[in-house]
Amino acid sequence: MVIIDIKTNELKSVVENMEQLNRNLATAIDDGVTSLSQLDSNNCLKISMDAAVKSFFLSLYSSFGVISDKENQEKLNAYIPVITFTMEDGFYIFYSEDFTGVDGYTYVAKTWSEKFPYYYEDEDFIYGFSLGNVISLYDKNGLLSGAERSVFKLDYHDIQTKSEYASFRNLRPESILLNDESFELVRKGTIISCIEVSMAYYTSHHNKIAQRYGITYNFSLPVIRDDEWAPFLDDISMFVVFQGYPYGNEASETYNRFLSAGAKVSKNKVYYIEQKDWYYIYHRSDCPELRQEGIIFDDTPYYTIKDCVEKGAYACEHCCKNRKHVYAPDIS
Repeated sequence: MVIIDIKTNELKSVVENMEQLNRNLATAIDDGVTSLSQLDSNNCLKISMDAAVKSFFLSLYSSFGVISDKENQEKLNAYIPVITFTMEDGFYIFYSEDFTGVDGYTYVAKTWSEKFPYYYEDEDFIYGFSLGNVISLYDKNGLLSGAERSVFKLDYHDIQTKSEYASFRNLRPESILLNDESFELVRKGTIISCIEVSMAYYTSHHNKIAQRYGITYNFSLPVIRDDEWAPFLDDISMFVVFQGYPYGNEASETYNRFLSAGAKVSKNKVYYIEQKDWYYIYHRSDCPELRQEGIIFDDTPYYTIKDCVEKGAYACEHCCKNRKHVYAPDIS
């Protein structure tokens, strides 16, 4: 867990001890990220952002002494413009929005954004990066397929080694897909850029929400160095912006923090579903057979075998080899 200190000026005291504030927030984000990944009754991994958010706020309310005080809970919420969760193939932002109720009054509530992809584009491809080696590619010029435009989901190392991509290797020897160092630089840079752009937008958006609570602080995403992002670009993680909170005995400072914590989810627990002729196959994320050849069923990562089976998918015989898996019947 990382806390980045951001100095600023404003307002007056509510909680005077900065070390206590640090502990409150550190405990809250640790409680939140601990609840992010859980084992269900079948001992399978389940990811729940709702559970993480609930645990985070309950811990925060408890440490600030407002566990039974709804009014002060709302005031505390106003100092948290965004909470971000990075998932395997994209990220979500939890933010405040105002809406008009059936009674005609305006209310404020926390809500989820859509899922934002880790998106990047060059002259040949539209890339959908992940937190690992699996990548979605829209082949704009048919360089991989040798024909019309198509979409692939695969481990990018396959493009470096498999015979069907030999012509691409000859045509584009400088492609980032053929160089591990270049690929990682672009992948991580893309993830950081995508998250920062969206977090900056929603943090700035929060200013009109804060005004409803009489908060005059100007919310904006702090500058975050790449090395401060680095520990969290390979795992599912949680990020919290906490800004504008008054502390101390003078009206000259506010408490501001950017917090990060990783869930440490094993990549071996992530599955993807591929469509075959008449059936679906689920693969582990590191399966060498994982690829898309024209028909895409779903590019969503699944975290349990149960979720894959409920989609009607059979197990891959190459990467899922034990008795709990069900394989497609042989009808040849």
